This record gives sequence, structure tokens and C-alpha cells, in this order.
Amino acid sequence: MVKKVVLVIDRDDDLGQKANISSPVIGKDNILAAAVRLGTSDPEDSDVNALFGAIKVYDELKNAGEDVEVVAICGDKNVGVLSDSKIAEQLDKVVMSLNPSSAVVVTDGSEDEFVMPIISSRVKIDSVHRIVVKQSRTIESTYFLIRRMLNDPKIARMTLAPLGMIFLVYSIFLILQHPEWGIGGIILFLGVYFLVKAYGWERNIEEFLNSIRTSLVEGRLSFVFYVTSAILLIISIVNGFNASVNIPSPYEAVASFIFYSTWWFVLSGIFSLLARAADAYAENRRISKYFTMIFLLIAFGLLVWASASYVLAPEAPDALQKLGGAIGGAIFIAAIGVFTLRRL
Repeated sequence: MVKKVVLVIDRDDDLGQKANISSPVIGKDNILAAAVRLGTSDPEDSDVNALFGAIKVYDELKNAGEDVEVVAICGDKNVGVLSDSKIAEQLDKVVMSLNPSSAVVVTDGSEDEFVMPIISSRVKIDSVHRIVVKQSRTIESTYFLIRRMLNDPKIARMTLAPLGMIFLVYSIFLILQHPEWGIGGIILFLGVYFLVKAYGWERNIEEFLNSIRTSLVEGRLSFVFYVTSAILLIISIVNGFNASVNIPSPYEAVASFIFYSTWWFVLSGIFSLLARAADAYAENRRISKYFTMIFLLIAFGLLVWASASYVLAPEAPDALQKLGGAIGGAIFIAAIGVFTLRRL
């Protein structure tokens, strides 16, 4: 048990990825060895400075007569829910082992500070010590600093990838002589990008792309399903766009887009799920859940398509009856998938 703990957080697990060090790391000697090992692996990593900064704070408190220990906790390379969960789990172990009454958090001032609520919910934070690396203020040093940042794959994915996609989308519509559509496409892309970042879907997308690459390299049937799914997705967007582009009323334009694209979207999803099922079969995993999801997707598509149809023609004599029949049919189809296939 100690009175105070000096805590340094490595949210993206550079210690584990670059230096092959498992966390939590407890004790000055272990922290010093970890800092040297990480610095040898990547001298430009800011976490090296944070580790040495934590040792400095530890020494200062120790010399002042404080009962203190220094600890490093790591997350995961997929920064987000997964990394924060690992940090919370390791922090619980540290609190249970050392039972500190308070903490001094040492950070390099970047994304590590996002975990402050996790720390404060488990131990009282007395102080936050930010480690800022001194840099020359010349133009040359700024150039090389930006160059090093862009060579970091993590930073490059966060900055260059969206910029590249924005330029690509706008250039395509510019070639088609519709620059105003390019603005809309860019806004759509940014909306999707922000949603992906907000809900931490990067890992799911990465796993999906890895599945496609694996299916191609290993010569699986699923690769054909993936390609078919992508083609159908493009067709669905084009069909919906062509059906709605000349409609002045916003709600009718949206309803038309949904009405003419829904079943193409559903077909795209079905082929994607068939690809996942083929991969699962090749890896000797259960495939029944994928067929359950296919039935649920069909039920969802029926509901959305029928709702769009009702919005487009609410005054038709049998419009309400068709909507009610579609709801009943969707429930029946979903029940088949949930209560029948799930048991297989």
C-alpha cells in the first residue's frame, strides 16, 4: 500500500507494440528499463519522454519524503473503446495491489488525456504533469517535425487518408462537370468519417478489409461474394440517386431514393453475409448466425421499402393495407431467422 502513485498512461500501447513490454509496469527500475527499451526501439516516440518525466516526478516526491510508487499502464493500438477498457482493467489491478489514496498523472499532452475520467473514477488525481518536448523554432525543424509526424502510420491514417478521399471525391465530380455534387459527396464522406471515429468502428472496418484480403490470397469463394456485394452497393446508390435527383420535394426525394435502392442494398448485404458465412465455413466456425442475419436484413428491407412506398403514395386506396401487410411479413420473416435458424 502506498499513499500516492505516479501514473503514466500509454493509450495506444507503444510499449507493447514497439518494445514488447506487457503492462502494467510497476516500480522505478522497471519503468526506467521500459523507457530505455522503448527509446532504443523508437527514439522519437513521445511516450519515452513521458516515462522519464514520471521517473523525475517520482524522484522529486520521494526526496520530499512522500510514500510513492511509479506505474505505467498501456491500452491498445486500436485507440478507443478497446484501449480504454484495457486501461480501466489494468488500473483496477493497480488500485487493488497498491491501494493508493491519490495519483499524479504524467502525460505527453496528446490523446492520453482522454482517459482522465477513467482515472478519476478510481483514484483521486492530485496533479497532472504534462511533458512537452522542447523544439527548435526554426523553419527547418518545423518541417522535419511535420515530416516525422506524417511518417507515423497512425497520424497519417488520421490526416492524409481523409484528405486524400476528399480530393478524390471532388476530382471525380469535377471530371464529370458537376462540382456542386462534389461538395455534397465531400460532406457525405466527412459525415461517415466522423461517425466511424465517434463510435470506434475503425476496427470493424479493418477486420472486414482483412477478410476480403484473406479470401483473395487463399482463393476462397467468399471473394466473389465480396466483389458482388460491392457492385450491388454501387448499383443501389446509382439507382437511388437517379430516381431522386430531379425531385424538388426533399422528403419525396429521400423516399424515392430509399424506394428504388432498398432491395439493391439488401442484396448487397446478403452477398456480404454469404461471404462471411463462407469464410466461417472455411475456418470451421458456425455459420447459422449469418443466415439468421440474412433473414433479419430481408425483414428490415421490407419494412423500409414499404414505408418509403407509403410516403410516396399515402392516398392510394390500399396503401395502408400494404404497409400493414409488409409489417406482418417482416415480423414473420424475422421470426423464421431468429427462432428457426438460430437453433441449428
